Amino acid sequence: MVPSIPPNKDDFAALLQRVAACDQCAVHLPLGPRPVVRAARSARLMSIGQAPGTKVHQTGIPWNDASCNRLRDWLDLSAEIFYDETLVAIVPMGFCYPSVNPQGGG
Repeated sequence: MVPSIPPNKDDFAALLQRVAACDQCAVHLPLGPRPVVRAARSARLMSIGQAPGTKVHQTGIPWNDASCNRLRDWLDLSAEIFYDETLVAIVPMGFCYPSVNPQGGG
């Protein structure tokens, strides 16, 4: 079941705190849990990517690789704007680095 958007900013903040503290998949994650999400209700643009890679896991900075530079160029956004969670929400489909996948993606 997909949760609905919380009705107020306090609920949204609580949801983000729950995501940040999540360790539900810890036994399956080779580097342990480190959910990487940046969002605010005020954001009008959302970047949705795959699961974080190892560099993102290590730094806690989403899209922290060359692909972000290209994405920001395409969007004509500075790093300052892109990483301002009140303007741009950055949400991966998987919150944590999952592992090395032989078919790609990490």
